Amino acid sequence: MTDYQESNRGQFHFSPRSGWMNDPNGLLHYRGTYHFYFQHAPNSLVWDTMHWGHATSTDLVHWQQQPNALDPTVHVGDLWSGGGVVDVRNTSGLKDGDHDPIFVFTGTQGVRTFYSLDGGMTFTAYDEGRVIAQPSGHESRDPKVVWHEPTQTWAMVVWSDNDGNGADFFVSPDLRTWERTGRYVADWFFECPDFTPMELDGTVHWVLRDGRGTYVVGDFDGREFRTDWTEAHTVTVNPGGAAGHYYAAQSFDNLPDGRVVTMAWQGLNHGSTWTGNASFPVQQRLVATPDGPRLFSMPVDELASLRRSTKTWGPEQLTAESPLLIDDASTSYELEATIDLTATPAGSFTFRLRTGSDGSAAREVTYDIGAGMLDGVPLAADGTLTIRLLVDRGQLAIFAADGAYYACYNVDFDTASTGDGLQLTTMAPLRLESLTLHQLASIWPL
Repeated sequence: MTDYQESNRGQFHFSPRSGWMNDPNGLLHYRGTYHFYFQHAPNSLVWDTMHWGHATSTDLVHWQQQPNALDPTVHVGDLWSGGGVVDVRNTSGLKDGDHDPIFVFTGTQGVRTFYSLDGGMTFTAYDEGRVIAQPSGHESRDPKVVWHEPTQTWAMVVWSDNDGNGADFFVSPDLRTWERTGRYVADWFFECPDFTPMELDGTVHWVLRDGRGTYVVGDFDGREFRTDWTEAHTVTVNPGGAAGHYYAAQSFDNLPDGRVVTMAWQGLNHGSTWTGNASFPVQQRLVATPDGPRLFSMPVDELASLRRSTKTWGPEQLTAESPLLIDDASTSYELEATIDLTATPAGSFTFRLRTGSDGSAAREVTYDIGAGMLDGVPLAADGTLTIRLLVDRGQLAIFAADGAYYACYNVDFDTASTGDGLQLTTMAPLRLESLTLHQLASIWPL
């Protein structure tokens, strides 16, 4: 058992009570409750026999871990990553009682499905766990299902290795019988697909992404996906592989407000009782840019419910000799800053996080004004730069330029060995328009 107060366990990022977690699975909303299923080895600190762990929330922020949803001693097949949907139209015909059927999809080298008639708490194998969809190729896994409104049918995308990396597409009228209708092949496309309709300027586009958050935008007619993109882009500016800072992000099904909200696996946070955490949920939108449509990401608005105290600085002029020094920023906070760059054509400024009395900093975030680089990544700023940081005991998220820039990291801000200070230092005179610091409450019960 844990009190969730270990020195490097995130205080507003979900992590399992104990054991190993990896990919988010079957994220969905049902009657006021968000369900977060995830790959889970409850009795191991390393990847082991997979269960589907389960946590619920009423606000996307405070999570309560529930009994495992899928258990290999009860549910047939490899219970690896997959998706989930709420059958609000009862297309399956399986509704029996008050609750709408909830389906989850999993399996390797063939897709199996399990359904719930009690609001997503317990699941029964459909047709004794037989394979309902057979992808092409030697290896396949990670089915993701989504509703296609124009054709009133379900669509499924599954990673497979047929003729290289790619995605097989299936359609179904009832979630039980599936027809394979197409395939998208790309060398970059590996594991954990997510497939999302997103509106831009009154037109619905479809975003197809893989485990690394690499994505393309295209069209989907209910049977085949097509894109004219010749180069893929990434959701985060720091894409990596499995067990890294950000992997296997998945979008929620059946959100009541039409938002696209995703959570990912962060694999580098661990302690004596747990391994892995979930990224803080972000809302994503498709934005028209001079280079074409791009995904922008920002933390969900529900983050504001955790703010327990707020302090604001600025406007003021900073110099190398007179930086902004904050001694007690806390261990879990949100920072919002607006910098006027019009009078500073060169030089750089740096947020020094979790500083100690000895002058050390656990992590730095630097913007090079002349080069137009944030934390080493190109980001041009036209006069004003807005930056938002989420700092937790084991996590750091960086958002800038209204979400065009998104970085997601595990950082060991061990409370036992780092300070609680925050500094904004600069090499050249700098105009700070405003800096707001929100200290954030823990999501865990005391």
